Amino acid sequence: LLQTTKSKAHEVEEKLASAETTKLSINEKREQYRPVATRGSVLYFAIVEIGAVNPMYQTALSQFIDIFMNSMDVAERASLASKRVGNIILTMTELAYHYINRGLYEDDKLIFKLLVTTKILVTAGDLKQSEIALFLRGGAALDINSEKRKPFSWLQNEHWLNILELSRGNKFFSNLPSEMSANEAVWRRWYEDNEPESIAIPDYESRIAEQGAIGGFLKLTIIRMLRTDRLNICCREFISSTPQMGPKYVAPVTYTMESIYDEMEAATPVIFLLSRGADPTEQLEQLARKRKLPTPFVCSLGEGQDVVALRALNSAATAGTWVLLQNCELMIEFMDTFEELMAGYVEAGLEENFRLFLTALPHKEFPLGLLQMSTKVTNEPPAGLKAGILKSYTVLVDQDRLERVDMPQWRQLLFALCFLHSTVQERRKFGSLGWCVPYE
Repeated sequence: LLQTTKSKAHEVEEKLASAETTKLSINEKREQYRPVATRGSVLYFAIVEIGAVNPMYQTALSQFIDIFMNSMDVAERASLASKRVGNIILTMTELAYHYINRGLYEDDKLIFKLLVTTKILVTAGDLKQSEIALFLRGGAALDINSEKRKPFSWLQNEHWLNILELSRGNKFFSNLPSEMSANEAVWRRWYEDNEPESIAIPDYESRIAEQGAIGGFLKLTIIRMLRTDRLNICCREFISSTPQMGPKYVAPVTYTMESIYDEMEAATPVIFLLSRGADPTEQLEQLARKRKLPTPFVCSLGEGQDVVALRALNSAATAGTWVLLQNCELMIEFMDTFEELMAGYVEAGLEENFRLFLTALPHKEFPLGLLQMSTKVTNEPPAGLKAGILKSYTVLVDQDRLERVDMPQWRQLLFALCFLHSTVQERRKFGSLGWCVPYE
């Protein structure tokens, strides 16, 4: 019995030693993949924060987890763990970007890209949170009457306060006021240039270049303090030049109705966030015809239309057809029932071909549960002439239309029409000035 006990004790000791070795091996492997989790947390909290810009941008953790898990399946395989981790991070960042970007209004897309970029740099230790805070607030907290008198008449009061705050909050620019005073003519020429971001920054160009990873942010900061009107252009350059992001994150992107439909599931509605002149109804009907499916049932919500919509939903859930409910912000109380309604359909056995599309203007009381269970898509003209032409060729002009007429003039006329359409879309943003009508 004693011999058996000794044998068992020895066996247990060996298993404990083996378990300890296995534990160390697992921990080592797990640590190799920690950068993936780090990037995931950065992306998720950027997505959460963009929700403060517009109440319709709310995204559930479960939606992000789906993106996180999918990135591991989609990312390119590699034998080396470091290479595999890099592939997953790149794929995850791109998938999360496209998922959120297509549900943002044009005015907010650059904010999201900049938010992601700065969070990545802060997490990597290249930037400090205090530097981001300084970039955001500038000299807004200072009083021009309580500060040192500005030495130049050509400099605006707001920009002088920005310079003072920057010199106090960032050691790199601690001598900025005195350097501007000593080299006034060059600074004034840079300050009044039409494109200051494209020429050398006086006294700082070479020093910024030596700063490596944060050089782009330092340039962005000085532009923000002195030439806010050029900030959007500089933000795009900064995002494009950041190694963790790159040019593809500032290139124009067009999301077609086909790509949105291909990613849909029966239990996941799509909410089109409306803007002036944007209506996805025609595109949905064209997609249904192209897929040889029944025409979607369209219902514009308003007083008494909830009964009609509910009847159509019950029928479509069993028949596997499409339903489009327009102007959902007009019936918030009806929208409050949708989370429970969809759960009931799933429990009863939802037909896999069923699709639910909603259109709505932003509304602060729009149900959070419905927003978090849905895919958001905006349907407005993209920003920029190139992006507008690309969308025309992607959405409005398909291959059949291109090949409909076998004459070289046809394609030339088609391009001219798309170019004119994109130009008109861009000019609309400038109000009467866009049509060369001077202010009275």
